Amino acid sequence: MATETGWLITNTRHDAQTLGQYNSVCTISNGYLGIKGNLAEDRDGYSPVTLINGIYDELDMFSQIRASNEERPYLDPRYFDTAGRSPAVANLPNPLFVRVFVDNHELTLTRGRISNFNQTLNLLSGLYEYRFEHQDDRGRTTRIVMMRFASQEHPHRVYMRYQVTPLNYRERIRILSGIDGRVYSNTNRERQFCVMERTAEPAETCRLRARTPARRHEIEMAVVNTLIGTSPTRPPEGVIEHDAVCTLYEFEQPANKPIILGRCVILTSSEDARLGVQVNIEQEMAEAADYDLRMLADENSAPPMRAWNHADVEIEGDDLAQRYLRFCLHHILAVAPRHTDKLSVPVKLLSGEYYQGNTFYDTDTYIVPVYTFTQPEVARNCLNWRWLGLEPGRRIARDLGYQGAKFAWQAGPFGEECLGRWWRFTHTNIHINSDVSYAVMQYYWATGDQTFLFNQGLDILVETSRFFACRARYDSVRDAYDIVDVAGPDEGHCTSTNNFYTNYLAIQNLRWAAQVLDDMRREDPAAHAEAVKRLAVAADEPGRWLRVADRLPLLFDPATRVNEQCEGFYKLKRVPDDLLANRRAWFETVFPYQALNQPDVVMALVLFRDQFDQEVLKANWDFYKDKSMNFSSMSFALNAIMAAEMGEMDRAYREFLICAGSDIDEELTGRKDTFAGLHGTAAGGAWMAAVFGFGGVCLSQKGLRINPRLPRHWKSLRFALQYRGHSLHVSIDPREILIESREGTSRELHLTVAGRPVMLTGEKKYRTAY
Repeated sequence: MATETGWLITNTRHDAQTLGQYNSVCTISNGYLGIKGNLAEDRDGYSPVTLINGIYDELDMFSQIRASNEERPYLDPRYFDTAGRSPAVANLPNPLFVRVFVDNHELTLTRGRISNFNQTLNLLSGLYEYRFEHQDDRGRTTRIVMMRFASQEHPHRVYMRYQVTPLNYRERIRILSGIDGRVYSNTNRERQFCVMERTAEPAETCRLRARTPARRHEIEMAVVNTLIGTSPTRPPEGVIEHDAVCTLYEFEQPANKPIILGRCVILTSSEDARLGVQVNIEQEMAEAADYDLRMLADENSAPPMRAWNHADVEIEGDDLAQRYLRFCLHHILAVAPRHTDKLSVPVKLLSGEYYQGNTFYDTDTYIVPVYTFTQPEVARNCLNWRWLGLEPGRRIARDLGYQGAKFAWQAGPFGEECLGRWWRFTHTNIHINSDVSYAVMQYYWATGDQTFLFNQGLDILVETSRFFACRARYDSVRDAYDIVDVAGPDEGHCTSTNNFYTNYLAIQNLRWAAQVLDDMRREDPAAHAEAVKRLAVAADEPGRWLRVADRLPLLFDPATRVNEQCEGFYKLKRVPDDLLANRRAWFETVFPYQALNQPDVVMALVLFRDQFDQEVLKANWDFYKDKSMNFSSMSFALNAIMAAEMGEMDRAYREFLICAGSDIDEELTGRKDTFAGLHGTAAGGAWMAAVFGFGGVCLSQKGLRINPRLPRHWKSLRFALQYRGHSLHVSIDPREILIESREGTSRELHLTVAGRPVMLTGEKKYRTAY
């Protein structure tokens, strides 16, 4: 299957820009760890990146803000003088450290001539491979082949095979293989750990223990080296040098006879016990020492295959789109936190240190929906992590002078705010609260998991509603509430009043909280009484939430059918024709103009498109679609879904292709920043654009509807949805929809297909034209 079109990602270029890009593209991960695809022989490129999900320390992020004479309303100078260090994911020692010397000359990419270069990522097995031939200044040619993958069954392990073949010479070859602690953050070149201990006893087993200085996390790594089918000229020797530990092998190998080195890497941390994934490193080393990489790679395909059975989206008639989309899904599936419900998914998918490795609202609105419909147990893990973040959220709200909880804008592993107070976004981007609540409700609508809704879900709804009710200002003259000094998803107008997205989602949030409490009172009085006591819900609170919800303005113009993005938006300057062409940086300042960094009103309409009639959707889409500069990777999925909803299929397809392919083909956006990590928002958004946009899937409190619109050149679209205990397999061609319920329960399932009500029971099929 992996040899078929759509399952392999290949690169044959080795210039610095492409290598940086494919370091991220070829990241291997399993939810516990992420290791970028750096080449061991690239001694002059980016520092290797090894991350353990949840292992943070600190960096001086304030120093990254450049001096500028331009007005920057998103910064708050009041906090400049007290700016301190910020929490950030820690780049850990490199456990993939390998160096090769031919007669005392090190083999590197930049010293010698490189030919037959090839990198391949197998999207099914997760096996990453690179190979090339290196010719030195004496004409000696050496072939290098490396293969590695992160184990899905054993999240602490990475397996690797390294092969060196002298092609036209017989010389002394030395190989160093171990762990290198001489790495640094690619963000600002700081070291984020101190090496505490290194050992190489026996010589082929390298171990290193490190500690992060601020958070005091302990990291222990081991590399078990095993020669396969060859013998060194002398016994292996353990070498400890400064902050590195490795095994030294020496060979005098005949031409065309490969040296094959197996490496099993084990990573553990002091956080493992809290996360419920504690292992004995001695036992891990003993179990992992003897293995066959190809056999293990095949075995490693089993867990992804199970995930792919529910998550794959098959496109017939468009190989490029198929490959792009499967690439996105591969990384979304690989990074899923299956092993714990105390962590979520960073927006960089454990593929880089950018954004300090943090989790944004993008995870709740772009990534969690993929899990909700394909692996609901993973969605629940992510939402449980949000629930654990309520405590730091309560502290954030108190510090801002409000009741309830305000989720961190850029959250670390405990839900703590990692963005410095000098960013206004820490207090203006309050829509993060309702984004999380939306993810909770979408999960409930899809699964019917009332236990979660009545416990963790209710806690989230109540505390976020308390915050909104307190944050809104009452105007007695108008008998209305206003939410001031906020930024919506646009982020370009970050001190606005009554931002439509913020207000609309706050209204839903407030009503959901009141509704769920009322549902509990009627359906489970005992659980309701316990919840009221646990959360100290006053008798008049739900009524107060509804009062605020009923009086938040949405700035709707009945004449134009358009919602103004925020108060005064229509009074801003028109967008200059040359704003994009003449910008000096990727993100150009848009706050003086009727321009957006990324969709805002349109995002609310996409999330709640069942609540708006077609006339309103079209009026807002037509007004805003060309005002968005699409500076963010979150833009393209929204544009694709709304364009498909409006029947603009050429534009929908173009936006989808940019979304799905932005990391593989950087020319699609021109940003060329994949070196800093994958765009997780775009990866999740690509699935949304395919399933919600072209597949026409829309889930709301009203239920599930499917009303597809395929691009003209697609022959078919097939995907699966986990919905209310049923595994629905949807097949769409240009004329018909076929829905099959597989592995389902005997309960009746009601949905709307192409405008017609449908009821499925058991393993039943439904076919209709559309």
